[in-house]
Amino acid sequence: MRFTLATTLRGLKTDALVLGWFERQKLASHPAWAGLSLTAKQAIQKQLKRPGVSLEWGSQTVVQLPKGPWANIVVVGLGQQADWTARRNRLVTRRVMRTALTAHWAKIVFSFQDLSSEGTARAVENAVLATYEYRAYRQTPTSGWPEVKQVVLVAKHLTAEHQAAVKRGLTIATLVNHARDLANTPGGKMTPRTLAAAAVTLAKGRKLQVRVLTTVQLEKLKMGALLGVGKGSAESPRLIVMEYHGAPKTDKPIVFVGKGITFDSGGYNLKPSNSMAEMHMDMSGGAAVMSAMAALADLRLPLNAVAIIPAAENMVSGSGFRPGDILTSMSGVHIEVGNTDAEGRLVLADGLAYAEKFYHPAIVVDVATLTGAAVVALGQEAAALFTKDDALRRAGQEIGEVSGDYVWPMPFWEEYDGLVKATFGDVTNSGKSRWGGAIEGAVFLSKFVKRSPWIHLDIAPTMSSVEGQALAPGATGSGTRWLIECARRLATGQLPTTR
Repeated sequence: MRFTLATTLRGLKTDALVLGWFERQKLASHPAWAGLSLTAKQAIQKQLKRPGVSLEWGSQTVVQLPKGPWANIVVVGLGQQADWTARRNRLVTRRVMRTALTAHWAKIVFSFQDLSSEGTARAVENAVLATYEYRAYRQTPTSGWPEVKQVVLVAKHLTAEHQAAVKRGLTIATLVNHARDLANTPGGKMTPRTLAAAAVTLAKGRKLQVRVLTTVQLEKLKMGALLGVGKGSAESPRLIVMEYHGAPKTDKPIVFVGKGITFDSGGYNLKPSNSMAEMHMDMSGGAAVMSAMAALADLRLPLNAVAIIPAAENMVSGSGFRPGDILTSMSGVHIEVGNTDAEGRLVLADGLAYAEKFYHPAIVVDVATLTGAAVVALGQEAAALFTKDDALRRAGQEIGEVSGDYVWPMPFWEEYDGLVKATFGDVTNSGKSRWGGAIEGAVFLSKFVKRSPWIHLDIAPTMSSVEGQALAPGATGSGTRWLIECARRLATGQLPTTR
């Protein structure tokens, strides 16, 4: 998809022109109105007088024109101007782009009332996200797949910052879609070994270094938690480490730790069949941190960053770990296995310990599809955010609003420590209470981060798209944009932590 900027509609011939108005706004106040033909103006006015047609939020109507440079005009209702937000902005763009795919429009023009550089990046980003489809295992139709080939963004005042914003939005969205590709790949194709190979491929041509640790190295590091989860599979586990150096070596890095469970059967605590269908996406956290690292390199952010992805399959076999087993983590903490389906926190325990042992992080962020309890608590519109630092909690929520990867803070008090109290080990991965499961997961992980500022994102709620988001079925790439924005803030001194 190609994006161009223009300051006028003159000379633009397209399949569709998109115009949006707020309720009770005069049509003539739109900067593009004067440039429309009389036929186009009359058609829009006539359409808006029809019963049931309005400019309320979420409305979208297509006006077909018999002649002129635009075959169709998409009239978008923006609702009350006082209620307009970046959230609505994202949805408008995505909804229009999904309409364009359905209508087989190859070229579309968005004419904005006003357009900031941030709005430009947002429009580009969401246009690309909306037109993504996972088609790796689908035969191409005779007529080909519908494709929007060009998008023109029109605004009266444009600067060099707008052009840079186009590039930024395209870079971020492309890599979010890369994370979606990884997560959508069937579990039989996406194993710890192939996930590691994907990291190596992603690093080619970029300022990224990749190391892949296999069983012998994991044993030397005494990663008993990662090895314990992976031993039930014929596919051996991996620890994938990616590094980006965009600042002096003395600068502390931001460290991302992403859960890389490439398929989760639940182990001996086997999942119900209807809960297993999307478990090839249980490595979505790993996909997010890998793709975010590539974005940092492409955007040339001035900071150091590390991604750590403990990757394994959680399978059932005679060699699989069992409820009641005691696993010794890299940090030396003995973990009593209360439930083999709480495996994500086990592999993350070794990933977090590795981060603190070999790096001196400015901040550690782990990203994981960790708990169904987070979905119960929040639905599917926001990920759960946990941290013990009030300033980071506020910053994390703001990062979510700015990036579009929405998060909501959850309570994280010392009163919850009893949730991971073990009988025979130091901690248990699944306690006796059925309540507060998302909090229990976060409390468990906190036992493996002793020295660094830390945020835990449970992205299970936002792992896959739901109706109303104007995204294709499947993975969303959740967490990728949040991580990129978090790193940008650290690089520019806007994150409340020390480097």
